[in-house]
Amino acid sequence: MIIVLDWPRRPIIYEINTLAWLQELSRRERKPVTLGTVTAQEWDALASYGFDAIWLMGVWERSPAGVRIANGNTGL
Repeated sequence: MIIVLDWPRRPIIYEINTLAWLQELSRRERKPVTLGTVTAQEWDALASYGFDAIWLMGVWERSPAGVRIANGNTGL
């Protein structure tokens, strides 16, 4: 865990659709990739962009209603 003590006045935050990102990494690696198995090289590649923080969008357990809604939008 990285703790930032001095945030910039206007931080630049990079938001990642976590599920889509992990699926892409899994396809690329040809094996399941989870947040716990993302390689240091992947994190370093993100850090190289120079953002102040990364927001991992969607890092929570999906509710049954959320799963139904997502599965009902197959055309998206």
